[in-house]
Amino acid sequence: MSAGGPDLERAVEAVLGVGLAASTALLMAGLLLGAEAPLRAGVVLLMFTPVVRVVVVAASLLRARDWLFSALALAVLGVLAAGMRVAARL
Repeated sequence: MSAGGPDLERAVEAVLGVGLAASTALLMAGLLLGAEAPLRAGVVLLMFTPVVRVVVVAASLLRARDWLFSALALAVLGVLAAGMRVAARL
């Protein structure tokens, strides 16, 4: 994959589409079954989908040896991880 190319766009589209479809299926199952566990899993998956998008973009930038934007993408991942850690303690 080249950084910013059509391959990256397709990969990001696939990640977002699969994450949305899977979280929708879990949320619908939770609503139809009246079960809390699939609802929680659907919400968590929906929240993690953008994080996976950043991972895909960072990997693509690293493969393209775009060091500046790779560092920025990894910094964004660090901020997301710190936020999740703080939220987990609440």
